[in-house]
Amino acid sequence: MEVFCSLCLRHQTKKRTKMKNILPLLLVVIVYAPVSAQLNFEYDGVTRTYYMDGPDPIPQGAPLVFVLHGYSSSAQMIRNYSGFSQLAQQEGFVAVFPQGTNDSYNTAHWNANLPGSTTDDHGFLVALAQHLQQEHELSAECTYVCGMSNGGLMSYSLACEHPDVFSAIGSVTGTMSTADFGCIPQEVVPIIHLHGTEDDIASYYNGVGYPGWGNTGVPDIIGHWTGLMGTTTLNVTQLPNQEAVDTTSVDFFQHSGALGGQEFHHYRVNGGGHNWFGVFGSPDVDATAVLWGFFSAQCNGDIMSINNAHIAETLIERRDSGVILRSAGRIDLFDLQGRLVGTQQMIPNQLWIPPHGIRLLHATTHDGRQEVLLWD
Repeated sequence: MEVFCSLCLRHQTKKRTKMKNILPLLLVVIVYAPVSAQLNFEYDGVTRTYYMDGPDPIPQGAPLVFVLHGYSSSAQMIRNYSGFSQLAQQEGFVAVFPQGTNDSYNTAHWNANLPGSTTDDHGFLVALAQHLQQEHELSAECTYVCGMSNGGLMSYSLACEHPDVFSAIGSVTGTMSTADFGCIPQEVVPIIHLHGTEDDIASYYNGVGYPGWGNTGVPDIIGHWTGLMGTTTLNVTQLPNQEAVDTTSVDFFQHSGALGGQEFHHYRVNGGGHNWFGVFGSPDVDATAVLWGFFSAQCNGDIMSINNAHIAETLIERRDSGVILRSAGRIDLFDLQGRLVGTQQMIPNQLWIPPHGIRLLHATTHDGRQEVLLWD
């Protein structure tokens, strides 16, 4: 695959050790050009693939955020719908979307100490993080991981076993595996977790329930980690309702007051399902925005607070049997495998019916705003 960018020309697949010196974040405002690439990395005799997005040139000491896909999904799919690619380019950090391997059921997965898998995903993700830190002079102190569903389980697993590499973690609809729940890591990292109370895949109160995948619900997971952190204060805020016909609501729980400064942020989506919120499932909280806001604040040492990053703006909406775009722009079409299969130019409030076989609609307005809609 031929990609024209300075990032790709500098890339090598040889593993490297974790960089020794922490490079400071840039304190100046820069207008970034985008850079995107699909790359390979060899670990344990296996060539693994990942996508990497960010500004070009990459600022010295830029943060690094891993975004892990769910079970049976793909790096390309979560890259398409999450919006982390565009956010990385705008905010000056590097977003990485690794691809999981197939388990014994021939299904793409992350081995968060799960049955049916012998893949060393812990070693792979740690080695890839350290390689990227050195190769592109990224910040070892501001390296984070988050994920959807099984990707969330894997993020918790890394918090248990590698808090020295990943300085904070995030989970969207992912609980904890049986082997990981109750872990006592050498260091406790800050955590952000978004979850719907009507999740039928990873139950809010009972976990996944499948043998080895964990039967612990979100309240017990929060209790475990806030106990390890030693938080002393809980603030609860109801987020604004962004759409009158939406049946969900969001409560924000901020656990703070730990001596070490760690916080646990939980967005409980009342009535929400197994979704990446803000993209689909609930318009009241933007999962991508709050994940990056949490990581960015940890990196900067800021105190977290409620702000407009919670709110997801609605640009594209369902109308009858089709969709409309509120502002002039285009809609990129992705199929069930996450492949770009076409583009539709749109005028404001024009009704358009997507063709058969489309899974994802990615809208981009002429002024650069973006939104994704999952299409049935």
